[in-house]
Amino acid sequence: MTDAYAEALAEHGIQDVQPLYRQLLLRLKARDEGAYERAVARYRSDVEGAAGGGEALEAWLSYGAWLASSLEPGGLFAVSEQGLAARTEDPVPAGSMLIHLPDAANRKGFLIAMPTSPSEAQRATADLLCE
Repeated sequence: MTDAYAEALAEHGIQDVQPLYRQLLLRLKARDEGAYERAVARYRSDVEGAAGGGEALEAWLSYGAWLASSLEPGGLFAVSEQGLAARTEDPVPAGSMLIHLPDAANRKGFLIAMPTSPSEAQRATADLLCE
C-alpha cells in the first residue's frame, strides 16, 4: 500500500479495499478465466495507471464496483450510518459504506467499501446483504 493511498483511505474514513477485491478476483477466476484476464487488464490500466491519493482511491473503488458487476449484474448503493441505502453512481463515499447488490433477488451482494468505524446499522446491513 502506498503512502498516498493510505492517506486517501484515512481521509475518506474507509478500510483498505484490496483484500475485498482479491476475494472477488478469485471468484471470478474460478468462474470464468477470460473474464479474470479482462479484470487483470483493467486493473493494470485503471488502478495501476492512477496517480496517488484520492485519484488512486477513486480508481480502486470504481474497479471494485466494476468487478462486482462482472460477477453479478446489479447496482451500487451507499449505506449511511443510520443504515439507509441509496443507489449511487459515485464510487467515492464520504463515510458511507458501499455495497453492490445483484439484480437477482436470491443473490447476496458484495461489499465494495467499509468505513473504518462502521455503525451498528452498517455492520448489520453488511451481515444481512453481503457475502
